[in-house]
Amino acid sequence: MTAAPLRMRTARFAELTGAEVYGLCRLRVDVFVVEQQCAYPELDGRDLEPATVHLWFEDGEGGAAATIRVLDDGDTRAIGRVATAAVHRGQGLSARLIEAGIALCDGVPITLGAQAHLEGWYERFGFRRSGPGYVEDGIPHVPMRREPTAGDPPASPWRPRPEARREPLPAPLQGPAASVRVVGGKGVLQEEDGALLLLRTAADRLEALAARTTPGDWRAGGLLATRPEVVAHSPDGGTEHVAEARAGTGAWIAALSPALAAPLGAWLRAAAHGPVDPAAETFARALLARLP
Repeated sequence: MTAAPLRMRTARFAELTGAEVYGLCRLRVDVFVVEQQCAYPELDGRDLEPATVHLWFEDGEGGAAATIRVLDDGDTRAIGRVATAAVHRGQGLSARLIEAGIALCDGVPITLGAQAHLEGWYERFGFRRSGPGYVEDGIPHVPMRREPTAGDPPASPWRPRPEARREPLPAPLQGPAASVRVVGGKGVLQEEDGALLLLRTAADRLEALAARTTPGDWRAGGLLATRPEVVAHSPDGGTEHVAEARAGTGAWIAALSPALAAPLGAWLRAAAHGPVDPAAETFARALLARLP
């Protein structure tokens, strides 16, 4: 039997069912308290704040496969409680939730307390260490902060409302990339919306990388065919050395020059305006796994 696909869900506390609250709390306790052997106040009261947004992937049995929460700290937002069930790790679920959480922050600086061994992972999303390390509940942590950039994904078209318990989302809140169905009188953000956000994020990151990369028409050349130089040729006749590589690798570097950023970005953006193209989604995932 094929496992049911995971769906990305987003809600404020007032919109959660009792079963959903139980599923989110159980996942967080399983990871942070049991697996990491930390006795700490997991239920800190901030889940209940009207501005707190919970994001998670629902598994086929109604439980939580991965989750994060976004807190409103006034001039900043904070992302925390990033947890993935052991059986669902390695699928990129947390990365997709972080990307969706960033989109919810509307260009406001974001902070988080990262477990020290995950500092490099959070850097993939634009977070940078913002102070000295510290130990919390016996685990080394580092404070991190993410400043908004021009390459950020557009704000999520979906906004939960604290007063909307058991009410469907009104049509004006459903942007062109949103896909919402009503379950038990409640708006549910479909998995498709996460994929569309992924495509836009990949296009933004690709274009941002190209903008700070040596421009020009890249060509493989040099004296040695087995170890060619890759040189960027500018329209004014100038050149700039880009890389040296083996023959086959040099051809790849020359072919995948910044000249491809614009058409590839346009393809990803076009794919984000309609039914998800599996090839575009696969490309976006591979790209985001490698882009700085």
